[in-house]
Amino acid sequence: MFPKTRWTLVSALCVMALAALPRAAPAQATAYSLRLFALQQQNAFQQQQSAVQNAVQQTAILVQTAFQQNGLPVQTVMPTPLNFQQQQIALQTAIQQTNALLQVSQQRNPALSRTALGQLNTLQAALQQSIVLQGALVKQSNVLTPAQLFLLSQQQPSLSRLLTSRPATLPRTILLGSRY
Repeated sequence: MFPKTRWTLVSALCVMALAALPRAAPAQATAYSLRLFALQQQNAFQQQQSAVQNAVQQTAILVQTAFQQNGLPVQTVMPTPLNFQQQQIALQTAIQQTNALLQVSQQRNPALSRTALGQLNTLQAALQQSIVLQGALVKQSNVLTPAQLFLLSQQQPSLSRLLTSRPATLPRTILLGSRY
């Protein structure tokens, strides 16, 4: 009789252990899903910030070249046309990366989505200004007016404000290999 009771007890424990498994698996999958989502957000954010940094650098180069060329007497040196192309490519890349960040954050992180939308507006405005200034440059014998130089010079601080060390809307830490 004792072995039968023991067998019943072991069977009951096995059934209880198996019954607990389905509940543990979804919890583990949810933790994994949350961790994966947080990593995707961080990756998208880092790529976006890198693209914005490149746009800031290209804008700084363009501004410096524009001021140098506008400071030269036209009769002594024929300035080479300013090349807005590198800045525009960098801005387009930053716009693409910001759209990717927006897509990753849209469903689960509304605060990050709002931040990305604001940054997207700034990047698109800078690109639009760059295109307009490039067109004006062609019409004005490759020289910008003081007002146009000022407008171009304001792009750099505007873009620099998009660079943040880390928005509050991203998860604080993600420990690789940790369990939730």
